[in-house]
Amino acid sequence: MPCVDKSGTDLMSGGGNTNNEFCTETYNQLMRDGGAKTISWFKVNSELEKIVKGANKNSNPFLSGTSLGKTDYTNDMYVPELIKAAKVLGAKYIIRPVVLNKESTQEQNMNVRTGFMGIGAGVDRSSSKSSNVTVKIDVIGVQAQDIVASKSFAGDVNTTKKTQKGLGFESNSFGAVGGMDAGTRAAMTDAIYKSIEYISERVD
Repeated sequence: MPCVDKSGTDLMSGGGNTNNEFCTETYNQLMRDGGAKTISWFKVNSELEKIVKGANKNSNPFLSGTSLGKTDYTNDMYVPELIKAAKVLGAKYIIRPVVLNKESTQEQNMNVRTGFMGIGAGVDRSSSKSSNVTVKIDVIGVQAQDIVASKSFAGDVNTTKKTQKGLGFESNSFGAVGGMDAGTRAAMTDAIYKSIEYISERVD
């Protein structure tokens, strides 16, 4: 499933249920890099479309109300249908990743160097940044049709760098349209790495 963002920091949706594309892409790649056999998203969407359409084969449920685009049905509302699609495609498990927390704080530090006879010899400026991300993983067993494993993982990144004016990091908000800053992305990747190890221990 796509990585669902329930951290409450998405300004566009007011903290609603939205997909986190960075998290989704990173999960996909790391699981494949680890040797896991996954089913391509376009195959899942194709099979899910058939199931959601049901008997009304002439309709297209993927069209939105305004017919301007498609609706992604791989979300919590359609987990029963997703399980059916997984059975057809021969999948054993469905991984449901959820971002529960995204935090990034920055501090500016200034230290005045003392020179000869107490005269100021200059100023050292630095920026310290702390980023924390919590990701929860639900492993849904296709045969059991239920959650067979669930755990949360925290990723932390703390960095300090010297600056000329005390502004040494990206300043965009991690919930804004521009996306997450580098520290938050690194912390999220850290959490995902930890969860991949957990998943590999609980699926066969």
